[in-house]
Amino acid sequence: MVGKELATIKIRKYHKHSDSLAPTTTAIAILADEIWREHYTPIIGAAQVFYMLEKFQSAEQIWADIRSNGYTYFTATQIKHNKPIGYAACQPKEDYLLLSKIYVHKDYRGEGVARSFLEEATALCREGYGFDKIRLTVNKHNDNSIVAYHKMGFKTVASVKTDIGEGYFMDDYVMELRVG
Repeated sequence: MVGKELATIKIRKYHKHSDSLAPTTTAIAILADEIWREHYTPIIGAAQVFYMLEKFQSAEQIWADIRSNGYTYFTATQIKHNKPIGYAACQPKEDYLLLSKIYVHKDYRGEGVARSFLEEATALCREGYGFDKIRLTVNKHNDNSIVAYHKMGFKTVASVKTDIGEGYFMDDYVMELRVG
């Protein structure tokens, strides 16, 4: 049943003016490590997962993204156990909002957490920036996520291969959701 636990989940928003970011960025990085190793190792391999965790998902990088790179982060916490279960991040671009990150712990996938993150991103997109579209990239072999994004209304609009350094590439689809 989708959303059966959603009433016990709190979504929080963090931006450059948020207080007490250090504990939050550390908690997000710890959660990222668990989610990425479980979900992405079969897709891109352990070495690339390790590299991407260090480069894009470390507490220091999350801090920099929020404080200096225009990102807004959202976290989902299971209230009863005060357990972080997911996170998302958005960054404004020229005429759209990039949903840069959207990750949910395996025990909470299919419970409506990603949809809650999308609702927050949609509000930020429309009200915060006046944009009419959200874009994201998703690994071409991340089949379950692609299906989920299609169910949420995203359409595939492009295919990109991005060099991220150290001989690694992100081989992704660009997906877009019109929110205007």
